[in-house]
Amino acid sequence: MTTSVGAPSGEAHARSDARRVLVDVAWWVLAVAVVAANLAVIIPGIATVRLWEDEAFNLSVPLNLVRGLGYTSDGTLSGSELAPFDIRISTGPVMLLPIAGLIGIGVDPVFAGRAIATVGYVGLLVALALVGRRLGGRWAALVAVAVPLAFETAAMPSPIQTPVDVLGEVTAAAFLVAALLFLHRRPWLAGLMLGLAIQVKFIALLAVPALTIAVLLDGAGPILRRARGNIVNVVWAALAAAVPTLLFEAAKLVSLGTAGYVQNLRDFTWFLRSGGQRGYAVSPLDKLGTLLGSWNLPAVVVGVVAVLVVAGGAVVLVVALRRIARDPEKLATSGGSRTDAAEFRAVLLAAALGLATYLAWWLVSRHTPAWVRHPAPAVFAFVPVLVAALVPAARIAWSSAAARWRRACIGGVAAIGVIALAWSIAGRVGAVGDHVFPPGETLSAQREAARDIAELGYDRLAVLWGPAVSIGVLAGAHVGLTDAVEVTADDPRIWRGEAPPRCEVELESGQYLVCIAAR
Repeated sequence: MTTSVGAPSGEAHARSDARRVLVDVAWWVLAVAVVAANLAVIIPGIATVRLWEDEAFNLSVPLNLVRGLGYTSDGTLSGSELAPFDIRISTGPVMLLPIAGLIGIGVDPVFAGRAIATVGYVGLLVALALVGRRLGGRWAALVAVAVPLAFETAAMPSPIQTPVDVLGEVTAAAFLVAALLFLHRRPWLAGLMLGLAIQVKFIALLAVPALTIAVLLDGAGPILRRARGNIVNVVWAALAAAVPTLLFEAAKLVSLGTAGYVQNLRDFTWFLRSGGQRGYAVSPLDKLGTLLGSWNLPAVVVGVVAVLVVAGGAVVLVVALRRIARDPEKLATSGGSRTDAAEFRAVLLAAALGLATYLAWWLVSRHTPAWVRHPAPAVFAFVPVLVAALVPAARIAWSSAAARWRRACIGGVAAIGVIALAWSIAGRVGAVGDHVFPPGETLSAQREAARDIAELGYDRLAVLWGPAVSIGVLAGAHVGLTDAVEVTADDPRIWRGEAPPRCEVELESGQYLVCIAAR
């Protein structure tokens, strides 16, 4: 009797153990695949992908710091003269100062810049894994880490070629995710992370409303009571967020003096309001098309998948949040979640509002171009968190769905999303280095041309804005634009391709040549 009753139970346990082993193996296989895909993007991004002009322009600040010229760019886009605290350098000191430190101890400038950028990208992935694991266990963590690989940002004319470019968007996103990690438990630390994000890339300022509202409404109970009770947390978070910016502004004031500081502040205000661009009038539909085309999939496919996932995800989240409201323990028993209902709601609210704020600003600001770099910090930071939140929500909605067709809908939308994500990641990995301009140029080819030009011994070089900027910076010279005639009239020119008229060619190396300035 005992044996006959126990046998089915033993078989059930055996089947359960087998399923658990199968799930474990699947998770590890996918985790290894995500790590391998990241390495396939990071390694060429550090070693072979060309240094493009925005990276080179950013590197002029740490290079000039090491040269004893202060926090100064070459002013390539600001009159072609040395520009202290150049408003055109939108990547901030939280990233540029560590790069200067590495250059100062003898590290190659490009490697120094991309090494710090790699730390920022790895920091983003680690922060996403921690937030995802807290929200929904290891599967949510894996999904969160996978999503950034699917986002293709390398489209010209203003790309993030790889996530380890010497640019600030990815590192700013890392600090924004870190802010979500501390949002519920240590709001002041979340504020500090936000402040650091702002001093990596000032566009992180757009996350302020979302994080403020999330902290203000954190907790349980009536909204007004929560808001009153959280005012102190908001104040402490705001003070902490202000510290990095106040320190940087104080350094500006001391360095520039009162008059120079006021002028710099006016110029920066213009840059902030205009996006630093002139002559653009881009419709929201054009920008939406650019965003849909940034996932290594046909835009139509991305649109359909987005509608299905967003609509299905919204329904799943509503169902899950209702279940959690009735039974706060439901989240903890949904499979691996390490948070409570209040933190889940706060993080979800902050991520949703943050993404909406960025996209709303970008879509309606017709004066800014259709470059995905502008909303990139929000896409890198908030989209993975929202997708990770769907994992525990889908489990809860699945368990509460009595009808088979509802479970089929949840499973179907999840399968479509996973297939699209995997397809997009495969395209991202396969396209590394394909979007560079000039086509086929590598970092080693740039270095070879720059070494030849450096042997000429020029301290200043004039270029057209474009690939030659990188060659000039790699050659160790200060780089101005040929357009700034009064400043660069006597400077030798770097040209790419065929020599222009009245060009006395002094050197040819690869695609580049150096002309002595016309007399």
